[in-house]
Amino acid sequence: MSTAARMQQPELQEEGLVVDGLGKIFPSRDTPTVAVENATFSVAPRQVTILLGPSGCGKSTVLRMIAGLDTPTSGRITLNGEPVIGPNRDRGMVFQGYTSFPWLTVRRNVAYGLRINGDATALAEGAVDHFLDRVGLSRFADAWPHQLSGGMRQRVALARALATTPQLLLMDEPFGALDAETRWQMQELLLDVIRKERMTVVMVTHDVEEALLLADQIIFLSSRPGRVKAVLHPPFKQDAAISTREELRAQPQYGSMEQDILRMMREEAAHG
Repeated sequence: MSTAARMQQPELQEEGLVVDGLGKIFPSRDTPTVAVENATFSVAPRQVTILLGPSGCGKSTVLRMIAGLDTPTSGRITLNGEPVIGPNRDRGMVFQGYTSFPWLTVRRNVAYGLRINGDATALAEGAVDHFLDRVGLSRFADAWPHQLSGGMRQRVALARALATTPQLLLMDEPFGALDAETRWQMQELLLDVIRKERMTVVMVTHDVEEALLLADQIIFLSSRPGRVKAVLHPPFKQDAAISTREELRAQPQYGSMEQDILRMMREEAAHG
């Protein structure tokens, strides 16, 4: 591992998200599957953390436990000192698949979470219009989901998650189904939105370049069972506000860090 990657051991903290000794075993009739084992890391407020690792390493399982959609077998998860037990509006989720309700317009899709939470104040104060503007969908507020492209439907999902003002935004390969050009546009849009909204984000991806573009911190998980193999802090993200792929690739340490991560990917895939 080169110095560009800055591998570090997990350090826990009080504020933000804390994942401590997390484990998940899926029972079966034969041999239970140990999906995640003793995973420990933390996410500071207003930080973008990427969960990265080989296929099947438990990235999405960890994310679902943070969301409260799966229950850990062992360990604990806290958000700003409070234990994570089940889903809660303090965490917003964006999935890979398109999750817009086809019978609702774009505006009503974005307002959905606020309505079911009874947040009349946010509705009255224009939260929906604010986030439609943030993701560039103001002109399409009255459109139906079937009239939108895949990238625009993911913008709807992002705006809906942001409108409820979660403490933590969770994203499970949100751009994986998009074509390359749309994916790049969405990555740059996401960077712009989370900086302006000062969001704390945990995101799963399998794309190394996407991880390096978006992440302040990368949690690299080993092959199953998923353990924290490395905590990486891209040095070029600490001194510059990188917003595009071109700016990322121009960083002197980008190439060596990408090679380090790809090497770890190959090592873990061989062990798997």
